[in-house]
Amino acid sequence: LRCSLFEPRAMARADEPEEDEDQDMDTIMRDVERLRSLIQRHRKGSLEPGVATKGAATATGLLRVRSDKVVPDGTNRERTGLSLEHIHYLASLFASKGFRPRVNDVGHDVPVYVHEAPPSTSGAAALLRYRTMSAGTPGYPVTRLPAHAEDFFCSLGNGHFTQALNLFRHGCKSIFTGEPYLKVDDAQLDLALRMGVPSLVLSNDLSVADRKFISLMLNRQHAQGWTVNDSGEVVFVDGPDADADTSQFEALSKELDAEELSGLVRFKLGIDVSEAQSNYRSKL
Repeated sequence: LRCSLFEPRAMARADEPEEDEDQDMDTIMRDVERLRSLIQRHRKGSLEPGVATKGAATATGLLRVRSDKVVPDGTNRERTGLSLEHIHYLASLFASKGFRPRVNDVGHDVPVYVHEAPPSTSGAAALLRYRTMSAGTPGYPVTRLPAHAEDFFCSLGNGHFTQALNLFRHGCKSIFTGEPYLKVDDAQLDLALRMGVPSLVLSNDLSVADRKFISLMLNRQHAQGWTVNDSGEVVFVDGPDADADTSQFEALSKELDAEELSGLVRFKLGIDVSEAQSNYRSKL
């Protein structure tokens, strides 16, 4: 199956977050403080007060970033990248339920991006990798960024969400139904595509090790009881009140690598393995 964008999982390093499922609060606090320190040192300037929802002005500590300027960072998901099935699963939710912007710290996670302008060695490698993969693998939104782009972003958090937006931007076909994703009568989706989504933006002087640390931490935020709020600050929160099945799926989707996550989505949606093995060619 073609679920991985990058390399197989690497061995855990001493400078990565603890992986013990029963982390004590001291360990979590230590990792969160390191995350806060990295964000404070590498965060880029915040946005003028903008519009989060139609008619509702709000001052944020975030920058609007368009999804067509974003590729996945090479450290995503233990270097396995993004799951094709999960990208399309999120897009299918946008299509069936409408795009729901984050409002007053409620909604999708805040995207976290590294601004590559001019590109670092790591950023240039991520762009080349995604250009090659997306052009050669059916179902992925093909990036329109040129090979030698001088201004783009790499996603450390919410990469699947970002590429799900690009499925609508480029009118790609669903791997589940074969129908194109259309932004029909969805003002919030149109705003997200035109203006971008409020995001936490970091400078590209982050080391590869620090990028990986941030990426891993972002995937653990719900399990550890913290979040990045609408001001771009890391804060502890109470657990969300949500349907148990949905919560379990979302929790699992954060921790798995790309290949495992694709398998989880196929199981949830009852997709035949042979369909995935054929690269969904019957739908595309």
